[in-house]
Amino acid sequence: MLLEKLKALECTLHGDKRNDRKWLEHILHPEFIEITRSGVKVDREETIDSLTGEECVPAIRSNDFRLISIKEDFAILHYRTFNPDGTWAALRSSCWACSDSGQWKLVFHQGTPEAGSVE
Repeated sequence: MLLEKLKALECTLHGDKRNDRKWLEHILHPEFIEITRSGVKVDREETIDSLTGEECVPAIRSNDFRLISIKEDFAILHYRTFNPDGTWAALRSSCWACSDSGQWKLVFHQGTPEAGSVE
């Protein structure tokens, strides 16, 4: 099921592989762009540099995953993230494209603070 596959790929960015340069270079599409939770637009290299530079990987929880399948090779994943104590909640959207070789790549990601979220 595509939802489970993309959810698993997305969640690698919430855990141990979050600062693994090789993994990030593999999973992030060459044209990757992100609009961060704080509203800053960053490209693939900036994202890789930022994540690989993290001294400690933050604990990120996620739930409420929903998938919108646009085409056989393109989908949008919506979900919610938060700290283990429930703070810093954000609504997330990730756009995924499947290459000719069958590899799913993250093309675009955006995080927006959830209304009423405690910071």
